[in-house]
Parts: sequence; C-alpha cells; structure tokens
Amino acid sequence: MPITKQSKQVLWAGAASASVSAGAATNSDPLAIGQDAIGAIVQIKAVHSGTPAAGDTVDIFALYTAGDPDADPDVADEYDTALHGEHIARLDLASDSPAITTAALDHLAKGVTLRAVNNGAAAVTVYAQVHEQNFA
Repeated sequence: MPITKQSKQVLWAGAASASVSAGAATNSDPLAIGQDAIGAIVQIKAVHSGTPAAGDTVDIFALYTAGDPDADPDVADEYDTALHGEHIARLDLASDSPAITTAALDHLAKGVTLRAVNNGAAAVTVYAQVHEQNFA
C-alpha cells in the first residue's frame, strides 16, 4: 500500500485563525487524526498585533482524546483538560514575529484540540495546520 500525505487546516471557532487577547487562552475546534495516520505534525504560526516586547510568548498545548474513558463503547470524545495537555511549543514573539514552529503530534490519538495561551500584553493571532502521513 502506498504512503499518502494530507494537510488539514486547524479551525478556531470555524475560522482559519484566532485572536487571543493578552493574558487569555483559546482552544481550536476538535480535529480528527486519520485512522490510517502513521505520523502527524502541526505547524503553528503566531503574529503579534503590535510591537512585541520581552515576555510576549504564546504556549501551545495539544489536548488529545482517545474517546470516552468512562463509557464502553465510546459514545463521545473527552479531551485532555487545559491543565493536563501536552506542551508542544512556545513561540517567542519578542524575538520573532511572526513566529512559526513545527511540532510532532501523537498520531495514536483519536483526535486533538490545540490550546493557545497568550502570555503577553497584547493580542496575538494564531494559525495552525496539521500534516499527516497515512498508510493507505
């Protein structure tokens, strides 16, 4: 069977980007990871709304789901909670705006939601795209 590649835009409340206010956080819409995926990465971009200053960073967390841990069979997807997600990236906007990085995702998960936490003093716009390698 051939190896194929597929890209998926991460949506934030249905849009291709999200504006995250100073000191706030937001979650992306849930994104299914293909059942044939043998690898997955996410590319994340953050753009500062003004002139970046020291300490203007954005932390990105992956909130995974494997289904519903207290229901058999699965009837829903429960995602990692905000405090227990996997930290996958920190974008330092004071030294690089826009800042872009790529991180590995756990392709064994059923799905993922990204959480962007703005540690700075001004709004930041975030974007993300998942790229899967599939065995199909």
